[in-house]
Amino acid sequence: MKKKIVLIRPRSPETFWKLTGVLEITKRKSVIPPLSIATVAALTPDDKYDVRIIDEETESIDFNVDCDLVGITGFTLHSKRIKEISSEFRKRGKMTVLGGPYCSSHPEECEPFFDVLICGEAEFTWPQFLEDLEKGKHKKIYRENKVIHMEDSPIPRWELINMKNYSGSMVQTSRGCPYDCEFCDVVALFGRKMRYKKVEQVINEIKLLYSLGMSDVFFADDNFIGNKKFIKELMQALIKLNKEFKKPMRFMTQVTLNIAEDEELLDLLKRANFYSIFVGVETPNVESLLHTNKGHNAKLNLMDAIRRVQSRGIFIAAGMIVGFDTDDESIFKQQSKFLIDAGISIPMLGMLYAPRGTKLWKRLEKENRIFTYLEGGDMCTVTNIKPKLMRKEVLEEKYVELLNEVFSYDHFLKRYTSFIDQVNIEEVKKNSHLSRQMDPRNIRLYFIGVMFRLIKYYMFSPDKGKRKLFYSVIRVTLKKGLICFPLAIELLLYFKSENDFVSQHQIDHLHKDLTPEHALVMNQA
Repeated sequence: MKKKIVLIRPRSPETFWKLTGVLEITKRKSVIPPLSIATVAALTPDDKYDVRIIDEETESIDFNVDCDLVGITGFTLHSKRIKEISSEFRKRGKMTVLGGPYCSSHPEECEPFFDVLICGEAEFTWPQFLEDLEKGKHKKIYRENKVIHMEDSPIPRWELINMKNYSGSMVQTSRGCPYDCEFCDVVALFGRKMRYKKVEQVINEIKLLYSLGMSDVFFADDNFIGNKKFIKELMQALIKLNKEFKKPMRFMTQVTLNIAEDEELLDLLKRANFYSIFVGVETPNVESLLHTNKGHNAKLNLMDAIRRVQSRGIFIAAGMIVGFDTDDESIFKQQSKFLIDAGISIPMLGMLYAPRGTKLWKRLEKENRIFTYLEGGDMCTVTNIKPKLMRKEVLEEKYVELLNEVFSYDHFLKRYTSFIDQVNIEEVKKNSHLSRQMDPRNIRLYFIGVMFRLIKYYMFSPDKGKRKLFYSVIRVTLKKGLICFPLAIELLLYFKSENDFVSQHQIDHLHKDLTPEHALVMNQA
């Protein structure tokens, strides 16, 4: 008889990235499915185990579920919930196994709460653990010390998940990043040497997702363009694949801003139907970029680079950070102005935060500038570092003030207008799938529903400012050209989510989860 394994992704606390406001319009339960545990399921011998996947973002956990083993994954922000889930299952006599970034970065914290830890990439350690378990001699901790070749990562078992619960889907083509930004934990987790799947392997994954009815794919790479030769080959394959599909798929990914230096790659990106990219812009302060080892951004004219990308109708979602060691209180006004001038419609604003294992963590720990009790807490309005040029409480309060400013109706309209001004209509028409996507025969009823729900949200709102924003955005858009209308709808949707989130995280929410002793420590920082 097969043994039963349950794999769980815990629910996330509210953050920008959760995009709850988007889900209210799309009528989906989550933005993207759990790639990690779908991959672990594919690594599990099908002839010996029955695997069930539970995504707590889409369904409640039945702690009395019939199973022999429970596998859990998550990031540091999931740490509290991860331990709660494990505790409930262990009370019922179930073995619990933890993997993922939180486990890999904090094994000593996780060890008391789990029977087994899988640290690092799981392609070989998970099957090894299952083999040892069958022999009755499994270890407490499994660590992957070898370099995993991406060809060894199987196609995720998406058939175990109800994909209709999700707005989009995921494919990972690579791991690692050639850069070594001080505050980023990618290198600590995956190294600087880029590792890629074969192009054919990636295409097969996309075909599977298409057959399951998915139309949007997020390439979950830390730096999609780490190897440009490979990516250009993949882009050509994606262009060919989309011509074969009756209804073209759309793509989004994460890249470094120096993509703007390669005109050929930008053209391929547009022809392949990439509608957006996430870029870690971080700051307009060159001194901060150099200080945090982000020299590849410091070498660029950020404004020109952003405009070269967005001229093709590909909008940038920008990671922006305040609180670097070279930042004083003037940074907040700088960031606000930069976002308008650059036309960044989707800024993901955050305070500098030190993930464990990064160079930033190690440096600040030596300088006694880390608040370890804040790990896994509300990273939206609280940071775990002691700033250098301002008080910690000033950074946090000014940050929330910046959020309220940036995600106001007026600020968004200025940013959106700047973005639309950058769009080159001829470039968009020349290298665009929009004509096929707007063909009535190819429009999915789902997207029509999303569009009308979003229009209703704005047009019939009791908030006069919200209605005015909608009409202003549409007016600016139609002056540019009807082909830009889908961009307006997309960006209004993201703005709704960010505006909703910020309105629920005002200054009076700061430190809401801290004990009086912790609050005192922070006020003394």
